Amino acid sequence: MRFKFFVRLFLLTIGFGLTTAGLLSWKDVGFSLEHIWPFSNGIHAHPAHALVLGMALIPPTLWEIFVLENKANRDH
Repeated sequence: MRFKFFVRLFLLTIGFGLTTAGLLSWKDVGFSLEHIWPFSNGIHAHPAHALVLGMALIPPTLWEIFVLENKANRDH
């Protein structure tokens, strides 16, 4: 059970890290949406991609943590 919590907390950390890195990187390019499509000018990632991926990881990971916590409380 502890390993499941570790994995979920690690995913949550990655989600917050990607969100922070995406925001900071996007600020460096002046919040421009130029080249946001991956194939518009060669294959490269836009900072908004990291931001969206980080924000997409956070809610389901939190949900999984709440479910594991609820299950652990019911077992005791």
